[in-house]
Amino acid sequence: MANEIGAELRRIRKSRGESIVEVAMATHTSPASFTKWENEQTIPSERSVRKLSEYYDVKPEKLLGLAYPEKYAPKDETPAATPAPSNAIRIEDVISPATELSYNGQLVSEQDKRLFGAFVSGILLSGKQDKD
Repeated sequence: MANEIGAELRRIRKSRGESIVEVAMATHTSPASFTKWENEQTIPSERSVRKLSEYYDVKPEKLLGLAYPEKYAPKDETPAATPAPSNAIRIEDVISPATELSYNGQLVSEQDKRLFGAFVSGILLSGKQDKD
């Protein structure tokens, strides 16, 4: 896997119009180290990445995810969802406080609605656990 942190450090630095020496001095690193990072010869330490993210005003997770993807890159834990048919009703909408439910022509009480929501959630969660 290519070292993506080097290209991103170069892109940020150039977009700010700064030299390697300027950034190195401001972040208390050596120009030689910074050059190696940008040229993807070495990867900066986590501490250096945090200093750079602070200096560049970038979320540390963004740069850490590029430098150390196995440790910091966001994990896509949810599989791609199958699109719901156009006539589908979202369960979240059914149990929303703004939605009134009725059964046999009578409005369902808020307490019964919460019980219904808990019941449906339990069914959905048990099905998810069976898949894991």
